[in-house]
Amino acid sequence: MYDQQINRGNPGCIVFLIDQSASMNEPFAGTHRTKATALAGAVNQLIRNLVIQCQRGEEIRDYLELGIIGYGSAAEPAFGGRLSSQQLVPISAVADYPARMATESMPGNPDLRIDRPVWVDPVARGATRMTAAIDLAGSFLVNWANAHQSSFPPIVLNFSDGQATDGDPRPIANQLRNIVTDDGSLLMFNINLSSAAGVPIEYPSSPAGLPNPYAAGLFDMPSELTPFMHIAAQEMGLTVAPGARGFVYNADPSRLSEFLDVGTRVPLTEH
Repeated sequence: MYDQQINRGNPGCIVFLIDQSASMNEPFAGTHRTKATALAGAVNQLIRNLVIQCQRGEEIRDYLELGIIGYGSAAEPAFGGRLSSQQLVPISAVADYPARMATESMPGNPDLRIDRPVWVDPVARGATRMTAAIDLAGSFLVNWANAHQSSFPPIVLNFSDGQATDGDPRPIANQLRNIVTDDGSLLMFNINLSSAAGVPIEYPSSPAGLPNPYAAGLFDMPSELTPFMHIAAQEMGLTVAPGARGFVYNADPSRLSEFLDVGTRVPLTEH
């Protein structure tokens, strides 16, 4: 299980659930950036990396389909620009249609500037409609799985800084994880973004030691890391016990980057 190679005949699917509630306008773990800005930047960087991974010569091969759902004032598709109303987009179209290009200075060399594609912009308004976002993802991922039974199962990455305001998300998350392909059940991973610098809790295998009922509730939602992801986490120097779940609590910027790397490690073909 969880070893199906991802290729054009059996593409993979990754969906990002992005908290866009008002509290995302708070500083991220003691930095000067808001959580919304840091998260949008990290997701855009990951999408750029995924595009590069799917590039062979001049061609972007459709090894993956991507989706972004933002949840704040509403739960809705959150790609910007031409892709704004679409739930799932082949990665070749993602590469062709960013919402805009942004000019950035290179780290360590402010005189060198480069244009980078942007697919999602920072948003911070409204409540935290996490349950509705998970439900929306399920409404189209069940159809995707039924149409791609030979594929690696879908991956859903949920990023939030607070508690859902539209009911307990755990029952609907459990339903989401029941979506299956022949290679296994849908994988859902969960990261809690911190407003203050603190000690992150990474990839626990049990709720023991979690600091409060809210953290324990978040632990109930994610899947266990696959063997492939487990190895990847260990290679990154992370301590992951058997049964470790794709869950990080009280994450800072470095843990956000690690989470994105671990949670999207899949057996991608070279052909």
